[in-house]
Amino acid sequence: MRMSHLLVLALAATSAASAASLPGLPAGPLGQAVQHGHDMIMNPGADPEMKVYVGNALSCANCHTEAGNNDRPGNFRSTASRYPSYSRREDAVITLEDRIANCFMRSMNGMRPGTDSQVVVDMAAYIGWLDRGQPIMAPAPPATPDPYTAMIHAAGRADVVAGAGLYKAECASCHGATGAGVAGSFPPLWGPDSYNAGAGLANVAKLARWVKGNMPLGHAHLDERQAFEVALFVDTQARPDFVLSQHLPAGARPQDYNARVRSETDTVESNLRKLGLSLKALR
Repeated sequence: MRMSHLLVLALAATSAASAASLPGLPAGPLGQAVQHGHDMIMNPGADPEMKVYVGNALSCANCHTEAGNNDRPGNFRSTASRYPSYSRREDAVITLEDRIANCFMRSMNGMRPGTDSQVVVDMAAYIGWLDRGQPIMAPAPPATPDPYTAMIHAAGRADVVAGAGLYKAECASCHGATGAGVAGSFPPLWGPDSYNAGAGLANVAKLARWVKGNMPLGHAHLDERQAFEVALFVDTQARPDFVLSQHLPAGARPQDYNARVRSETDTVESNLRKLGLSLKALR
């Protein structure tokens, strides 16, 4: 399928956003930090300090489109105002800075930066700036009905096959037949340069919600069933395992990582097993 006109426009807008100066920034160092945080989210490869923490070919904006400044799944609006908050994954109350640093280990398949590093501080400044005027520690939004739980419980090989067909029709023109993406344009969806098995989007339901609200880029139109089938197909493909100890800097002190869970290993197979599914049966 050829790239649509809408997709070309979306790419042009994304490229322009990555280079744009944000309007209405506070004066001085704080405004500079907000702008730097935005720019790192849009193009981490251009920042020497950030590059050392990234272990794949993704940018933050691949998941948080338009640097998270929109109403689609993956946006950063009303994010800063919900922290500190309890995280079941870490079994600890974490800060926004913790959440950002942990994403480097998982979605970016890299090393965890310190929460007081310039990278994390400036990204937190940008995300906090998006919430200017919002109350601190605002209550979480009400839970919405989740159609994907029932789909997961009933999932089988036919859903993966359907997802593969949808991927070929709707996604492969940008992300490639093997999910490897296009360097500088479209991110890899699986394989060694994509997010690892500990990332949020390695969860089928989370990926399905994200796909429904965002893809195809500039022309999101898949229904819930189609988004689920594509997500199931993508998350049954090979990707790096997540071994927590391998993503913490050498010599890190216990107090440098705010979590009670200190040992974690996730794989494609174990993620599906947690959902009551068998990778062997699905493939």
